[in-house]
Amino acid sequence: MTTLFDDILATPQPWSQQRIAEWADVFPSQHGASLQDFVVLERLRRDVRIDMRAVVGQSEHYAGQSWREAVLAPQYKLGKMRAVFAQYERHPDYYFNGELDNGILLSSIDGSNWYTNGGGNHRTVLAKFACDRIARQTGRHPLVRGAWTCHYQADMLAWSLFCQLQQGYAEAIFLRVTREDMRQEAVPGGSDISWRLQFFLVDRRFGGTARSGLLDAVQFCAYARHVLAHDGRPSWRDRVMHSLIGDSERLVYPS
Repeated sequence: MTTLFDDILATPQPWSQQRIAEWADVFPSQHGASLQDFVVLERLRRDVRIDMRAVVGQSEHYAGQSWREAVLAPQYKLGKMRAVFAQYERHPDYYFNGELDNGILLSSIDGSNWYTNGGGNHRTVLAKFACDRIARQTGRHPLVRGAWTCHYQADMLAWSLFCQLQQGYAEAIFLRVTREDMRQEAVPGGSDISWRLQFFLVDRRFGGTARSGLLDAVQFCAYARHVLAHDGRPSWRDRVMHSLIGDSERLVYPS
């Protein structure tokens, strides 16, 4: 009987030529902040059934290689890659009957494209090829059972506005974002971890005494939209309010 490795060698599949994406690229860092700083919810789930076609990358190891290259000429731990293929030939049901036991750790920022992050990089590579061969043989694409998943949800609007302010007006407006009030809640099959975003700002656009304040995400987005709508310059109304509001620990914007 042809082994999975021999099948990969003999019958290259178009999808296997795709590059393995790098998980770190999902959380870009720019203008003094990382998208990870804007994560407000993590949905952790165990013993998940996963369609391996949704797995597009991983953290380090084989990122940058094609999936086929990762099997035939792995750039990291060739011996370990060969070992998981040998194990599969002895016990192929391991990936489909629950014995995997959270041995593949998957993360996603959008809930659609998944990356191995934290464990199971070799198993992930094998599982993609194993599921593909089964689908070609049976017409049905099986689900791998027993993955552990983390779905990160970030405040993309706040992130975008933060970057725009930093890019255009960093000299006049100091920004810092922190995640506060972490809460963990048990849910069926796992847990949810949530945070609220808090923004500290120092606004020097008025000259003289700077204004500062702490804002939540909704308030920050309102402030940022207002500043950007006026190209970073205080409006006539802003200057009037600045002269009327004596408390320098209040920011001037329509709230």
